[in-house]
Amino acid sequence: MSAIRAWSSLGEYFPDKPILTSAEAARLMGFRSGDALAKARLKGRLPIQMFQLPGRRGWFVATDDVRAWVEEAITQTTPGTLSPRSAQAR
Repeated sequence: MSAIRAWSSLGEYFPDKPILTSAEAARLMGFRSGDALAKARLKGRLPIQMFQLPGRRGWFVATDDVRAWVEEAITQTTPGTLSPRSAQAR
């Protein structure tokens, strides 16, 4: 699948709302769990800004920030290359 085609079809994977929970963001960004995303946030290794909302528990992220990160990751991936995780599985 070309990066342009993947880019245009991303909308079907993202909820139509402005804010995502950490669990939703974790799924969309490829983390194994919300706890893995939380650990990355605590270590300062997230490429996006997370925030808390008054009166709500947990952490949240803007949908557009996650979408932009995914789009950037797709356009920077060279077709036919292996991700570090899939290379380790070999």
